[in-house]
Amino acid sequence: MSPKQILVIEDETDIREMLALRLKKERFQVLEASEGMTGLKKAQEEQPDLVLLDLMLPFMNGLDILRKLRENRKTAQLPIIIVSAKGEESDVIVGLELGADDYVTKPFNMSVLLARINALLRRFQTSEAPAKIVSVGSVEIDSDRFLVTVDGEPISLTRTEFGILYALATSKGRVLTRNQLIDEAIGSDALVTDRTIDVHITSLRGKLGEARELVETVRGIGYRLAAVED
Repeated sequence: MSPKQILVIEDETDIREMLALRLKKERFQVLEASEGMTGLKKAQEEQPDLVLLDLMLPFMNGLDILRKLRENRKTAQLPIIIVSAKGEESDVIVGLELGADDYVTKPFNMSVLLARINALLRRFQTSEAPAKIVSVGSVEIDSDRFLVTVDGEPISLTRTEFGILYALATSKGRVLTRNQLIDEAIGSDALVTDRTIDVHITSLRGKLGEARELVETVRGIGYRLAAVED
């Protein structure tokens, strides 16, 4: 199996070089970018397996890069971890709502970051299971093609949003707690909080449009997809 390639978009030279050195030691291939425009271009052209993205960058900030990557069909599901000194809860929420898969604040523990990287990459490995299509109301989920349509129109979801939707759809109306969603949709080894799930649910509802009401909150417990009568 060829080594995974990680793109580090970070303007602080010491941090970028430290990340690159440790990632190479862990046998990852590493691409580097010291400013936003170059980082976006490398992400689009090189199609790395994962991106570590700083927010405060020259020429184009990290949130703008994140938006553009999620708007482009080729990079819409690219695993992205924000690594930023902006650690307020509001900063984390904005990053996750825009489609980041994880958020790590500086200063960070390198071993913890590596655990998050490896957990995310495991989640994103291509499944070899046969195609399975699940339909709930106007929503159709094709797990083999990684495609979701609403009323026949495709919508762009991140891998995490897709995993949450698929877990809810295949639970056949059962309520899933936040911890169950973390386990089933993200992976039990992922370092994710209950609040992270809530943010992904909010983003997912926004993308479902008129079908958003299918995703029901069960207060004090978790979430479920509403049963649809034929």
